[in-house]
Amino acid sequence: MSEEIAAYPTAPVALILSVPLTFALFSAFPPHRAAFASLLGAALLLPVGYGWQLPGVTFLDKETIPLLSAILACLLTAPREFRHLRLQGWTLGLVAAIAASSMATALTNGDDYSFGGAFMQGLTLWDGVGLLRERLFQIVLPFLLGRMLIRDVRQLEQMLRALAFGFLVYSLPMLWEVRMSPQLHNTVYGYLPYSFAQQVRAGGFRPVVFVGHGLPLAIMTSFAVLASAILWRRRRKIGGLPAATVTLYLGAVVALCKTLSAVLYASAGTAAGFFASAKTQLRAGVAIACIALAYPLLRTLDVFPTAVLTEISDSASKDRSESLAFRFENEDILLKHAWERPLFGWGGYGRNRVLNEEGTDTSVTDGFWIILIGQLGVVGFASVFGLMLLPIFQCGRAVRNVGSGSDRRMLASCALLIALNWADSLPNAMSGGLMMVFATGAFSGVVETYQTARATRPQPKKAATPLIGALPALPGR
Repeated sequence: MSEEIAAYPTAPVALILSVPLTFALFSAFPPHRAAFASLLGAALLLPVGYGWQLPGVTFLDKETIPLLSAILACLLTAPREFRHLRLQGWTLGLVAAIAASSMATALTNGDDYSFGGAFMQGLTLWDGVGLLRERLFQIVLPFLLGRMLIRDVRQLEQMLRALAFGFLVYSLPMLWEVRMSPQLHNTVYGYLPYSFAQQVRAGGFRPVVFVGHGLPLAIMTSFAVLASAILWRRRRKIGGLPAATVTLYLGAVVALCKTLSAVLYASAGTAAGFFASAKTQLRAGVAIACIALAYPLLRTLDVFPTAVLTEISDSASKDRSESLAFRFENEDILLKHAWERPLFGWGGYGRNRVLNEEGTDTSVTDGFWIILIGQLGVVGFASVFGLMLLPIFQCGRAVRNVGSGSDRRMLASCALLIALNWADSLPNAMSGGLMMVFATGAFSGVVETYQTARATRPQPKKAATPLIGALPALPGR
């Protein structure tokens, strides 16, 4: 149990109640809607950092409990959905690479490591299982769940509507905290899981509610803006309201979150969704995905424009500029250490961290990419980011096979949204959490469906040559 957290009884009660609530969702809604709603609700409502350690399995908290509950509920209420749980080609290879890299990391880090006054033990095969288990709950299982349950554009649209509607409702406590300060988590669950000082911005406050930090909440809200903009372009309604109204309203909420990156995602993504063609949006998504995959190499060769980005950030805010420069500096330090074991990384027990002469940890790992490359090396980074970005590269054929122009545009807009989410995991640590991993899997499932649509779609029959015309003229009697 989380003994270091002195929480109200509401914290364990909320986690426990999430299990029957997940089953209730699966009883009331189709499995794809129930699964996404359970993960979205857990991310927005359950306590942060509180849970119980299940020995040899995982830490049961606001991410793992709803995920396991959704998988079990789906198995019991909709077992036929598991027929879609088939992997092939690159998807199968990358999932296998995630498993193999975890075990290879353990095999190549059996030596003890010490620096200054710190000592870190070598890894065993059981530690490799632990690394694999972490990637399973963080990446593989939510990805496969989304890929299995969402298979067509109609289901994908319903997921976008749920995302936008969820944040439309959630904006109410967000606005309360903008005005009154981020205290709802402390009021409901009895503790603050974040630094209050980090939520003070521009003479006001960033909302946090039950997400854990103002930054990921702002990023998630910006993705809700993009979802509503996609629905606006399709002339849909969200909760009975015109999607245009929801987009503009949530855009204003993002601005109040006082997070520059979230504002950029929302504004640039919305503009692209309206004014760029499906082909242009898809090309933009592919370009962003390529940069994300090449980022470790670009940083190593010192060709990524860190100085330019810091200067641009400085024009907006001195605090933001200093924060970004601090992240880049730590990336340089951690990357230098990571390249000492480039293929499979350093593994766990803090071996991927940088220590000073006294053995004190002096590094800060903000970005998900630097965590991966430090722990699992280039192979681990490439397999995880490759799996998440693969459907963007595969989307071209799927877009060509989709029937209507509106559906093609929606699929391309979703590719851009997914690309922005994983590009954000370069400076940050998976702001969207399991909810966005599920969404990535959902996008992958839809892409797979339409990739093969042309092969399975009935082909028009050629006009048959008249039999009489094909025969030689018969001699008259």
